[in-house]
Amino acid sequence: MKETLGRLYLWQIALSRIIDLLALKERVGRFCNTGRPLHITEFYDNERRRLKTGLRLDGAALKSFEEEHGSLFPDIHDVQLVDELISEEIIIKFCTIFNDGHGKSGVIAANKKPFWEPILDEIIAEAFSGNIRVKFNKFIEDARGYRNKHGAHFDQESFIMTHGNKKIDEDGVIYSVGWSNALLSFDWGFVNETIPAFNKSLNAYIKKLQKAAGII
Repeated sequence: MKETLGRLYLWQIALSRIIDLLALKERVGRFCNTGRPLHITEFYDNERRRLKTGLRLDGAALKSFEEEHGSLFPDIHDVQLVDELISEEIIIKFCTIFNDGHGKSGVIAANKKPFWEPILDEIIAEAFSGNIRVKFNKFIEDARGYRNKHGAHFDQESFIMTHGNKKIDEDGVIYSVGWSNALLSFDWGFVNETIPAFNKSLNAYIKKLQKAAGII
């Protein structure tokens, strides 16, 4: 019982962090909607046009710009990157519930499918019904797929790559890599609505085990 609870406590920690990250993602979205990041981007774009460069400012150019305008952050590109990183971390943290994890005798159960699958089925059944349950299970499948092919591993299925040969007056082999941004396929509104219910069901399950073990 202690080993089971030990593992579920780790699930609690992961979900608590996910809820915090979802709230942060919403704040980033609201900030972006104010138009301020786009306004900052326009300042940088004007300077890049003046310098006739398409690259982000760095070195002496960035120092000169910030001496005149101050350090302007975040621009629209920064916001997009922050949003992507938050989204990716949510998926990776969520998948700690399903990914294999080592246990410790008498403390934490090993996180193998025979352990987590029946517990997860009960928690989900308590939290959701009907179409919501179907959609949440699909979210789990999509999250695991993203984690395994994009977020934690750069799987070949996630990229479109072409190779070429060195040509005259060129420095090296020509190639191109296309990135598939699968994060855009997630319904974050649905995730925001269902994760708190999932977390509530997990907490209730833990409390039930604690009572059975005489802990509370």
